[in-house]
Amino acid sequence: MVEADLATSLTPARRQIAFYLLLLGAFMPSFNTFVVTIALPVIRDALSASVAETSLIVSGYSSAYAVCLVTGGRLGDLYGRRLMFLVGMAGFVATSLLCGVAPSIELLIVGRVFQGMFAALMAPPVLASLRTLFSQDEIPWALNVYGTGIGVAVAGGQFLGGMLISLDAWGLGWRSAFLINLPVGIMALAVAPFLVPESGSREKPRLDYGGVSILSAALACFVVPLSIGRGQNWAPWVLALIAASLPLLGAFLAFERWLARRGGMPILDAALLEIGSFRRGLVVALLFFFTSPFYVFFSLYLQAGLNQTPLAAGLAVLPYGIANFVGPMLATRFPAAARPYLFGVGMALQLLGYAGIALAAAMQVGGWGLFIVVFTAGFGQGIAMPEMINTILGEVPREHTGLAAGMLNSTLQIGSAISLPAFGSVFFAMLGDGTTPAGYGHALGIAMGCQILLLGLSMFLGLRNARSGVRAGARRPL
Repeated sequence: MVEADLATSLTPARRQIAFYLLLLGAFMPSFNTFVVTIALPVIRDALSASVAETSLIVSGYSSAYAVCLVTGGRLGDLYGRRLMFLVGMAGFVATSLLCGVAPSIELLIVGRVFQGMFAALMAPPVLASLRTLFSQDEIPWALNVYGTGIGVAVAGGQFLGGMLISLDAWGLGWRSAFLINLPVGIMALAVAPFLVPESGSREKPRLDYGGVSILSAALACFVVPLSIGRGQNWAPWVLALIAASLPLLGAFLAFERWLARRGGMPILDAALLEIGSFRRGLVVALLFFFTSPFYVFFSLYLQAGLNQTPLAAGLAVLPYGIANFVGPMLATRFPAAARPYLFGVGMALQLLGYAGIALAAAMQVGGWGLFIVVFTAGFGQGIAMPEMINTILGEVPREHTGLAAGMLNSTLQIGSAISLPAFGSVFFAMLGDGTTPAGYGHALGIAMGCQILLLGLSMFLGLRNARSGVRAGARRPL
């Protein structure tokens, strides 16, 4: 079926059902991230995992997801978005089963890396199919549903993860954090072939195998040694690997430029990087997602430090997810003239909330005080992120927004992947051999302080980027 005909040849109900099914491809990777995060302390104890191995459960997944996202989108354009959704979902289900039955931490980490790769195949089709399933007037509704779905993943992931582990149904414990994906994924695989129409791009893209390989090597040389460095007493070979990530990054940029000159299709489009607001915005986005370690360290503080149950820990972080969900919804009610200020306001609230969390942890303050600062941080992030994305993509030509959005999403995930081992080194260095609530509170407070500094830099660069865009008369997509 021709893409342009889908919005008119299918009934509204059929198109909405297809969209909801594709939305699972974006919902499940985010949801699973937050479910697994709350399970990390239990996994560490059950599998006798080291600090480095525990970190790689998250950073290995994020790295694979980040590197493969653009390629996943191009594979959908090349071979069909429904096909890639089904391949990605099947792989995600299979690797979830592998993780759920993993007898060792090594096998669990390998499973998580492959899980991230398959997640990158099933996530892009939902946004790539918007213009084929819906008319221009219907797209805002679809985007609202998409945003709501991701908000639910953030709000409900850690709470459901805590509940599953605390219930310990059939003695599964932490394994249920992965096995929960099986019934949903199998249902999607059973009905999607019949309810999701096939679509693809008229222009068949070429794949950048070299760029993916070099970027993967650069990330691995940074993330893995940074994760295990403390356990290896920062041996010379560990530092050498970290140093090697810089020339590998340079090699990646050189290869992408060479590929573009040869008429290829690099995952890092040089033409897009010539757009100042987009180029600067990628740096802002990279620093913005340095917030990801908060979920991990806050969970460790609550469970390992304060001896709370996974369910209690999930409830404690739930205000962050709810506020992150409510913030964008309220932001849309602001008049258009006020929206350029939302990034600065949101970042200020997030920084204020993070500072409050750092103080609350250092002083072991709980109750309503902790609730308020956690909610404030999540609300600020929820307000700031849509306006940040709007500014970054504001000058990108409409025909290139899909690729630009893929590069932006990959940058966000790379920020998540590299920040966890980086801040993890700080957290566990401050913790040392401590096991008391005060020790964990002190470690969390220092790690949060480091995050505050880099988020402050993200805010500063983001505000400068927004002002530069306004001076240049940037188009601001609504």
